[in-house]
Amino acid sequence: MARRGLLAGVVAVAVMSGAVGSVGAPLVEGVAWAATSPGGPAPGNKKVSPPPDDWPQAVTFSVYLCRDQDAFKSCRKRAITAKQRRALEARLRAMPEVAEVEFESREEAYANFTEQNADNKTLLSAIQEEDMPESFRGTLHRWRDIARFRAAMYRAPGVSNVFAFGGSFWQGKADVVVSLCGRKGTIFACKGRGPATAGERKAVGDRLLALEESESVYFEDVAHARRVFAYVWGEKSDKSPLPESYYVKLADPGTAPRVVGAVEGLAGVGSAGRLDEGCLWMGVAQEC
Repeated sequence: MARRGLLAGVVAVAVMSGAVGSVGAPLVEGVAWAATSPGGPAPGNKKVSPPPDDWPQAVTFSVYLCRDQDAFKSCRKRAITAKQRRALEARLRAMPEVAEVEFESREEAYANFTEQNADNKTLLSAIQEEDMPESFRGTLHRWRDIARFRAAMYRAPGVSNVFAFGGSFWQGKADVVVSLCGRKGTIFACKGRGPATAGERKAVGDRLLALEESESVYFEDVAHARRVFAYVWGEKSDKSPLPESYYVKLADPGTAPRVVGAVEGLAGVGSAGRLDEGCLWMGVAQEC
């Protein structure tokens, strides 16, 4: 029993990555990028730009089904019945919010899981096929349907967990992220100091512009970071303590370590890392 409860949490986290694909949601309405680009002209006439304004157009979802003895409160330790599964599938296919839906069996889930984690022998040795949940996976038409969809699915009998996300806004647009020090008392704060100053912010931007590896440099203010958060999670976040960040598109993504090394340790820099490592927290790219 204890093993099943522990594995339920491990599997939920591990398979959640399958729910966050490269697709995303429509532009969050009513928010404009209004920050002044903190950098100036640089060699080659490069300059800091606002984030690109092209947003992916779909939302991925995964609806996980209850298994025997599942620890999730909604399951009451009972597996979904065949009748409940058929009713849930019919409901999903009839929902106007849903663009596509398909069923993933336990066997298919385990095969996908082992393929995605082929290099993690420790994790693979701890997870067996019987630990994998069945699920319905698919896409929604619109970002603004995420919260309503989640609520409806959590009320459906036999559902253990629901994930619905917009994709990564920055995927394909940048290779490196440099997050600046955030407010004190938040997880983005730098030890012993407050947020990055205007001078520090400009110095970081100038350093990135001066690097020959940098093809494009974008500055994301807090308003845009919140916009990305809402886009990923389907919920507005007007008070989230998100940091300002620079995103850098490289002529050669293989030079990312040199770019990261060039800004690590600069005053006002909280973290720097490669975006292709997929390190995200609350929809905000973080150092791995």
